[in-house]
Amino acid sequence: MTTTTSGTASAEEAPFFPAPRSCPFSAPPQHTAFREAGGLHKVTIWDGSTHWLATRHADIRAVLSSPSFSADVRHPDFPLVHSNQPEHEGGLFLRLDDPEHARLRQMLTKEFSVRRTQAMREQLLRITDELIDGMLAKGGPVDFIQDFALPLPSRAICLILGVPYEDHALFERHANAGTDLDVSHEERARTQREAFAYFEALVERKRREPSDDMISRLLEHHTGPDGFAPEMLPVLVGILVGAGHETTANMLGLGTVALLVNPEQRDRLRDRPELAPSAAEEMLRYWSIVSTDPRRVALEDVEVGGQLVRAGEGVIVSLIAGNRDPRVFGANEGESLADTLDIGRDARRHVAFGFGSHQCLGQNLARVEMQVAWPRLFERVPGLRLAIAEDELPFKRNSIVYGLTSLPVTW
Repeated sequence: MTTTTSGTASAEEAPFFPAPRSCPFSAPPQHTAFREAGGLHKVTIWDGSTHWLATRHADIRAVLSSPSFSADVRHPDFPLVHSNQPEHEGGLFLRLDDPEHARLRQMLTKEFSVRRTQAMREQLLRITDELIDGMLAKGGPVDFIQDFALPLPSRAICLILGVPYEDHALFERHANAGTDLDVSHEERARTQREAFAYFEALVERKRREPSDDMISRLLEHHTGPDGFAPEMLPVLVGILVGAGHETTANMLGLGTVALLVNPEQRDRLRDRPELAPSAAEEMLRYWSIVSTDPRRVALEDVEVGGQLVRAGEGVIVSLIAGNRDPRVFGANEGESLADTLDIGRDARRHVAFGFGSHQCLGQNLARVEMQVAWPRLFERVPGLRLAIAEDELPFKRNSIVYGLTSLPVTW
């Protein structure tokens, strides 16, 4: 049955989004309650506006695959993540709707294809070994985030794009400012200007001195009237660099914690490294680290989960709630419950990378990085353990991307 409600709601009826995870290993309780109640529910975001929240797996997929919803942050009713979003992301291909989004995306997809990313496996294994060597040489305890989880995907995305890895401190600072929701509008704008200046200079250098990398190929084949606007290219490169290391770095840290606090799963992976692909998918499902997105705005009246969403109303999806939906995961006899970690689970239906035409461009690279890293790590450092108590782990509390600020480990 279709239901309708007004666009306004009290604070009690429309709790603040994003909601905190009261347990760092679980979905926000409010999102779980909404999911089990069914339908869409109103939430309030940073600017005081209210929007719909989708929490069931089926409803999330319906929103993200429907042409009735727009991803364009320039739409006046779009539920923005923060005040800088239209200026920074407006007009980028990832914020356009099909068919223009699909046309521009196609120019990038082969750079992150299964074939190309699988071909990087040996390089990634060498980087993994170098990082493990460095950890062992230092001796424990070390900060796993700084010594392993950040440099592995950072080095990988630098190889693909042609960005000098020696500048990693700079672009990691840009990424941190871009995902930290406590950063002020002014500070985020200042950091975005700094990032644009850096990537603009890099793109110009590649224009003068092209090499075998993605930036050079974009300049040669996909810049101009039928490709990416030249003034958008530095922003695009900056977002690819940030997304290419920030999300995977957090996944590597969180996945390592999950294996350390679930030693039976760690031992299972160490004894059966062929489980690496399913372990990666399960970690993506279990953690669902993108805390604030995806978001859409309705272009026309459309029904989702029995709720009529009117044109101009925003919809936000809770990936963590959808990926813990017991109707999809753990529903069959003999399957582990949706809230538990099971690296042998068939978790391929997860929506951690989004769904539909806008799903994560770099998902194949992220998969290979995780598939390489965890088996090698526990093969070479079987005694890896936390260097602090589990309840002292510093989880990020107000970030677009969930993760850890540090991860002290020893062996």
